[in-house]
Amino acid sequence: MIKKSYIAILFLFALPYFAFDAKAQEEKVWTLKQCVDHALANNIQIKQGKLGVNVAEYNLKQSKAALLPNVNAHASHSYNFGRTVDPFTNDFVSDRVLSNSFSVSGNVTLFSGMRNYYTIKKNEQDLLVSQYNSDISANDISLAIAGNYLQVLFNMELEDITMRQVEITKGQVERTQKLVKAGSLPKGDLLEIEAQYSLDELQHLESRNNLKLSLLTLQQLLDLEPSSQFDIAIPEIEISQNSKVLSTSGQVYDAALAVLPQIKAANHQLISKEKGLAVAKGWMFPTLTFGGSYGTGYSDARSRIIDQTTTYVPLGYTSTGDDVLMPYTSYVSETTPFGDQISDNVNKNIGFNLSIPIFNRLQTKTGINQAIISLKNAEYSLQLEKNKLKEDIQRAYMQAVAALDKYRAYIRTVAALEEAFKHVKQKFDVGMVTAIEFNDSKNKLSKAESDALQAKYDYVYKTKILEFYQGNSLAF
Repeated sequence: MIKKSYIAILFLFALPYFAFDAKAQEEKVWTLKQCVDHALANNIQIKQGKLGVNVAEYNLKQSKAALLPNVNAHASHSYNFGRTVDPFTNDFVSDRVLSNSFSVSGNVTLFSGMRNYYTIKKNEQDLLVSQYNSDISANDISLAIAGNYLQVLFNMELEDITMRQVEITKGQVERTQKLVKAGSLPKGDLLEIEAQYSLDELQHLESRNNLKLSLLTLQQLLDLEPSSQFDIAIPEIEISQNSKVLSTSGQVYDAALAVLPQIKAANHQLISKEKGLAVAKGWMFPTLTFGGSYGTGYSDARSRIIDQTTTYVPLGYTSTGDDVLMPYTSYVSETTPFGDQISDNVNKNIGFNLSIPIFNRLQTKTGINQAIISLKNAEYSLQLEKNKLKEDIQRAYMQAVAALDKYRAYIRTVAALEEAFKHVKQKFDVGMVTAIEFNDSKNKLSKAESDALQAKYDYVYKTKILEFYQGNSLAF
């Protein structure tokens, strides 16, 4: 009973903490920088790019290790049956022979046409290419998040605009109902304003759904589980009449050439192909290696004498009648011990090996030609990347300038239409204009506000792209 009470008390003390923690998670407001940082740390494509970097690192490490000697140990345990030559006695034997052999051998390349050197240099460039390709993926994800983040902000403001339109029209519906009931306005005006109210509600519903969809898209880019509690920070975005695109497209392009990973990747890919051509040419030169070995072995067919006995056997008689004796020696032998054979059978070898290419069925020639083509293709790829970058920057610059001009024009239009709508509303309230004229004025104002909002975020997004191309971070 005491134990249960203790657990209950702990639970009561812990409950506020868990409630606070859950509330903190729900109420987290994501800034653009937090969104980008989260994606860079968790996006699957970026993680895959880092795996590619790891592979390139191992390739570089392996090419450096190719300069080291190659050392191997060998051992064998075999049985020979039938007539064969015992490798350790050089005698023909017909019995089963057990043999063991042990050896260590090694070799090192002294010269190979500089192939190993240029392979290392090539793999160093390939590693840089992999790193910059990973950065390209990170930049693509960052720009996608920035675009969707701004889309959410746009949809938030658009929902506010449509909501205001609903509230304005709703107030006019209520006012018109009273005027129609009092006989001051015809029923047709009420029907017209009610129809407009339905349209405004529909537009508000669409804008709200678009906001939810853009929030969902942003959460998916962040690899987050969809949540209705997900919210983003709303930065202060001020665009004054004096605002302008600070850098020219040429200035942005010059800065981008020095910082963008796609240009760096293409540059290092070109250098890699140059080193690859040097590797291919290296096959035209001789290869000189130095090697050596140390070996020994054992055979159970090898024996040694451990004792001998000499006896004399009669062979015949001399002319005088004496016995003629012949000495006969008998031997007692045993298999030479393993340790003695290992010591006695040692063999050593050192030597140089020179391989001179004379004709290899055009493999070297073909490899060189293919490397030349790859090098030329890398040159074209670099130029294409530069051309594409210049076109993207020029397009973004022109779009930013156009969006800023449009925004300024729409702001003036909105200001004029707001004044016009005030006058129309005042006249509509006293029955001097019809509901059709009221709706027309209100719709013009609503469209101008939406167009101004679109131009505003077009300008912000394009300027963010231009700043990003110059090496600046994506943040407000």
